[in-house]
Amino acid sequence: MASLHTAAQTYRLNQVASASPLDLVLMAYDAALIGCAQRDLARTTEAITVLRNALDFSYDASIAMGLFRLYQYCAELARKGDYDQAAYLLRELRDTWAKVKESMAAATPAAPTVGPAAKIPGGAPATTGANRAPAGAAISTLAAVV
Repeated sequence: MASLHTAAQTYRLNQVASASPLDLVLMAYDAALIGCAQRDLARTTEAITVLRNALDFSYDASIAMGLFRLYQYCAELARKGDYDQAAYLLRELRDTWAKVKESMAAATPAAPTVGPAAKIPGGAPATTGANRAPAGAAISTLAAVV
């Protein structure tokens, strides 16, 4: 049974390590939503922490700060046991990022998977500014909560 657990961990780590920056953000939202559905405070707050740590204040500080405050509020809701409201807000944010991904795919249909240094039309970074790809320890954390 331990080898099955290790294989699953390896698969998740590979999935996270090979994902685009935007896919990593979506995975973190998914993990937070699963945590809310399971009423799992640790999982929910870990995923929200990954999202918060992925914020890129150097691109647009006002957007990043707005997201930071929303993430803090969602974590506070989870701590108070209001998982439904936290999930509602996180789902709205996740749906917005999913639409960004769709519009990026439509704008560059022949483009390869978005990488860390890729750009979208208009010169904006592929991470769309406010959230950048989680790095280093955050990837391991994300793999653990996904």
